[in-house]
Amino acid sequence: MNAMRKTYLPLSDEDRNYLKSLSKKRTIQAQVVDRARILLYKADGMTFQQIADKLAISTATVRLCVSKFHKGGLDAALFDVQRSGRPSEITDDAKAWMISIACQRPAELGYAQELWTLASLHKYIQKHAEEAGYPRLSTVTKPYIQKFLREQDMKPFKIKYYCEKRDPDFETKMHEVLLVYKQIEMQFDENGDLIVPDDYKLTITVSYDEKPGIQAISNTAPDLRPTPEHGEVYRDAEYKRLGTLSLLAGIDLLTGEAIPLVSETHKSSDFIEFLKILDKKYPSQDTIRIILDNHSAHTSKETRCFLDTMPKGRFKFVFTPKHGSWLNMIESFFSKMTRQMLHGIRVNSKQELEERIYKYFDEINREPVVYHWKYKMDEISEEEAASV
Repeated sequence: MNAMRKTYLPLSDEDRNYLKSLSKKRTIQAQVVDRARILLYKADGMTFQQIADKLAISTATVRLCVSKFHKGGLDAALFDVQRSGRPSEITDDAKAWMISIACQRPAELGYAQELWTLASLHKYIQKHAEEAGYPRLSTVTKPYIQKFLREQDMKPFKIKYYCEKRDPDFETKMHEVLLVYKQIEMQFDENGDLIVPDDYKLTITVSYDEKPGIQAISNTAPDLRPTPEHGEVYRDAEYKRLGTLSLLAGIDLLTGEAIPLVSETHKSSDFIEFLKILDKKYPSQDTIRIILDNHSAHTSKETRCFLDTMPKGRFKFVFTPKHGSWLNMIESFFSKMTRQMLHGIRVNSKQELEERIYKYFDEINREPVVYHWKYKMDEISEEEAASV
C-alpha cells in the first residue's frame, strides 16, 4: 500500500477527461463523483491521506477505490455493479448512431446552421445520447468525436461541390462532343501540323461561351505599390462599382487563337454579332463548327432567323449536356483569364475595363496555345470519328 500511495495512476487523456466530466455532474450518485475525484487526485500524485482530507472521507475508501482501479480498471473503481454506468467501450451501435447524427443536416434537427461544427455536434450527441439509448455517449469528449470522425474519413463541417447530371441524354451528348475533339485531333499530322485538304475546305471548330457580369471596380484612393519595407500592394478597402460588362469569346481549336467580343449584355443580338465576326474571319468555303451550351440566346428565334440567312452548312452547333460546361475547353481559358487578369483588377471606367480585356486577348494571341482534350479520348476510335 505504501508503494501504491507514491505512484501516479496511469490515466489516458480520454479517461482523464471522462473523469473530469463525471466529477462535475449533478445527476449521478455522489459516491461516483467522489470516486472520480479520488482517481483524478491520485493521478496528480496526491497521497491517500491528502485525498481523504480533501474529500472528507476515510483513507480506507481512498485505498479501496485505487485498489479496484489497479485490479479492474476504471469501471471497477467507479461503479459497484458492473456496467451500471459507463460501459468499458463505446459500442458499435453507439458509433453508428453518432455517424447518423453527423450525416444529418443540423437545420433538420432544430439548429439555424447548415453545417455541423465540432462543438455543436459534440453538444448534440451529449444532450441526446441517453434518450437514444446510449448513456455512455452523454459524457463523450470532443477530442474523441474529432478522432472518431477522422477515422471514419467524415467531414460534416465541409462542403464539396459537384455537378449533378440532370440531362437524361448526358452520355450521348458528351460522346458527341468527344467525337468532335477526336476529329480535331485527326486534322493534325504526326508532327503536329495542320492537314489542309486539296480543296482548302476546312472545318473550323470554335469552343465558345459567355462570361457575364465582369465588374468594373474603381479605387477610392490610389494603390500603394510595393516597397523594400512593405512587399505587398496596399489598397484601400473601400471601392466604387461602375457597372458590369459581358465577354463573349471563342477559341479556335485548330490554331489556339482566342476571339473576343465585349458587350454590355449577352442577348441573342450579341451572340449574332459574334457569329458575324466568325463569318467575316473565315473563308466562305469553311464550315464553322461551334461547341456551346444550351443558353436560350443560342437557340432563340432571332438566332435561328440569322442562321437561315447564312449559306447551308456554314454554321454547325454542337451542344454540351446540361451541367456539362466542363466539357467545353474555353472554360479552362476563362479560369486562366480570371487568375491572370481579372483577379483584383481596378479601373477608372467601364471603357478602360473593355480596353484591357481586348488587350489581354492581344497578348494571348501573340503566342496562342492549341488546346488538346484528353479525358476519355481513348474511348473514341478514329474509325468512328471519321464515319460521322
